[in-house]
Amino acid sequence: MIRTVTGDIDAKALGFCQCHEHLFIERCKSFDVSSVLFMDDLNKSTAELKLYRSAGGQSVVDAQPVLAGRMAEQLLAASQHSGVHIIAVTGFHKTVFYSEDSTIFRDSAQEISELYISEIEQGMLASVAAGSKRLTCKAGLIKVAVDSGGIYEDGTYEKLFEAAAYAAVETGAPIICHVEKGADAFDILTFFASRGIQPHRVILCHLDRARYDRGYHLACLETGVFLEYDTINRVKYHSDKDEADLICAMLDKGYAGQLLLGLDTTRGRLHSYGSDMGLDYISKTFLPYLVQRGVQKEDCVKMLVGNPQEALKIKKEKRDV
Repeated sequence: MIRTVTGDIDAKALGFCQCHEHLFIERCKSFDVSSVLFMDDLNKSTAELKLYRSAGGQSVVDAQPVLAGRMAEQLLAASQHSGVHIIAVTGFHKTVFYSEDSTIFRDSAQEISELYISEIEQGMLASVAAGSKRLTCKAGLIKVAVDSGGIYEDGTYEKLFEAAAYAAVETGAPIICHVEKGADAFDILTFFASRGIQPHRVILCHLDRARYDRGYHLACLETGVFLEYDTINRVKYHSDKDEADLICAMLDKGYAGQLLLGLDTTRGRLHSYGSDMGLDYISKTFLPYLVQRGVQKEDCVKMLVGNPQEALKIKKEKRDV
């Protein structure tokens, strides 16, 4: 099953799903890093989800973690109002998005892992604006992130990865990982594998912009990991042609079953907040372009329907006795 903010659903009920978006971020340290990392309007974000649903979207992963501006109460309300399933995340983002007195720096790996487990099994914490109270809606994924220095850049990242790994083993929740340019994906996969989390339970995000290297991507895919591509309509990185070239190369090598798509939306990439694009861009623009490029429709369905059903499952792995 897959854990959404409105409850657990059978994986087959997930439907068309973009696997890395941001629907709400309350004003916090993230805003100091970039002003586009702030959107807290329930009406606007709900309108965006309705637009997405009208274009065929049925589910979406919101990748904003606890203590980093996530607004769990708004995710619940927006899902209820729009009819779109939302899979929320616990876990952590890059350390630059946290104030110096944050729990992530202060608490031990065990204490942090207990927070992640409680968010998956009991209920998420609400936003700071809503009093950080415990809600009944639950997270369905564990987010982790690495900056350019990787897991071992400093003790904080290594501690947070330890917390996430323990929580993943205990709950059966999959891991979704933000990969920054310069970080080594194989360090991430090796770290988790050594703690009982195999690559097929991990989603690596942004590798299409962090390391645009076909050979490297193919080597990652050989491990069984899911790659989530979201450098779509992001011309500061590369064109949609470049993105399609990469996708087609992976499909040609037989990896249609391990690719996921998203837009990594922020305030600057949502219609409802004034952008010239929105959550419907993949359905209305990018998928038709892929088909025009010769991508088979069944492969499009795998990337946006079949693969998310597998990648997002809550599933405890059998442990060696």
